[in-house]
Amino acid sequence: MLQSFDPVRAQFLADLASLNNRMAKTQAQLTSGLRISRPSDDPSAVGDVLQLQSDIGRVTQVATNLNNVKSEVDSASGVVQDSISLLDQARSLAAQGASATLSPAVRPTLAAQAEQILSALVNASRTTFAGRYLFSGDTSSQPAYDLNLANPNGVDRLLTVPATRLIQDSNGVVFAVSKTAQDLFDHRNPDDSIAADNVFAAVNSLRVALANNDQAATADAATSIQKAQDYLSLQSTFYGAVQNRVSNALDVAQKFQLQWKTALSNERDTDIAAATTDLTQEQLSQQAAMQAEASMPRNSLFDFLK
Repeated sequence: MLQSFDPVRAQFLADLASLNNRMAKTQAQLTSGLRISRPSDDPSAVGDVLQLQSDIGRVTQVATNLNNVKSEVDSASGVVQDSISLLDQARSLAAQGASATLSPAVRPTLAAQAEQILSALVNASRTTFAGRYLFSGDTSSQPAYDLNLANPNGVDRLLTVPATRLIQDSNGVVFAVSKTAQDLFDHRNPDDSIAADNVFAAVNSLRVALANNDQAATADAATSIQKAQDYLSLQSTFYGAVQNRVSNALDVAQKFQLQWKTALSNERDTDIAAATTDLTQEQLSQQAAMQAEASMPRNSLFDFLK
């Protein structure tokens, strides 16, 4: 029994199918812009692509966290600088109140101004950012202080929790980004007694001295305010250091992002120029093959039996 079998034509069809597959793949790469869109496209490169995608995702999240912290730290730093300026005003009041030539009738008026400064400092300790109290440590849903002129430092301490929140940079290094209101405005000795450079206490002592028309006590309060201002200025350097560290960490994160995105593009994305050339060559090969096939003689079994 004779069977029809044309090995040349069978090979042609197989080669044509392979060429069509390559053309379809090249066209898909040009359309999507991706050389690798699924693991089968290049199994040897899949591991590198997945690792780069993971690295980019991680550093992008780090950059987002750093940007959020930057805004928070900038806000906190501004509050501390404003508080230092308030202490400048308190020092000016103290200098006036300690003057021997000042009319006793003026000191109560200055006392009211000192109370306003103390109230402003308490409000500073209650500053919020994005719905959180900046200086309330780990209990950021509540304010840390309230005004209470009956207390020696002029305030009620509502919280005593620390600030333990840390931020991570692109290298995995973590660092602190905040201080509590007690750290800044209500410095205490190890036994929890009020320290000599306590900001709240210094301004309140000025208020009391002026209200009592006590020139000597006003002079003493001026010294306390100077100590408090020196202390708060020292604390402000913490925020300056954090601002620098966050800025540097953001620069590093952005460099990593660019580096890894470039590497991912080189690994995964289509080389448009090369793919266009490949597609042109494949189309020419297809046309040539079809023309060659069309020009081949067509003999049947009956032709051989004549």
